[in-house]
Amino acid sequence: MAYENDFIMRQVRDITRILAKILFRKNTATYEYQTEDHTTASDSLYARLIAMVDEGKINEAENRLFEELECDEEGIFEAALGFYDYLNSLPEEFLEEHNYTRDEVKEGAQSLADRKGLGVLE
Repeated sequence: MAYENDFIMRQVRDITRILAKILFRKNTATYEYQTEDHTTASDSLYARLIAMVDEGKINEAENRLFEELECDEEGIFEAALGFYDYLNSLPEEFLEEHNYTRDEVKEGAQSLADRKGLGVLE
């Protein structure tokens, strides 16, 4: 089981990093706030999503993310990559405790690739 979860974690990391590299020319999918003195819509969204996750509301946060992705505003996709990168870093126990699985993290990251026509990353 631990090996399987490690394998899935590597897959998620690879998917998010490849997307970050292709789309944003970044070497990591970790979300970086745009500026310290001006908060963007994507900064606010990312902060809200992470706060929800930390409260154990992972499914609700993911639903909110997909609502925002429909708007297709600048920066939202980058926040989405950061969201799945963050989820991927969480311990398995935390995910399970809040009714979320490592496979769901992978499915979410893969759905981002699919949105950009890069579904072959799986």
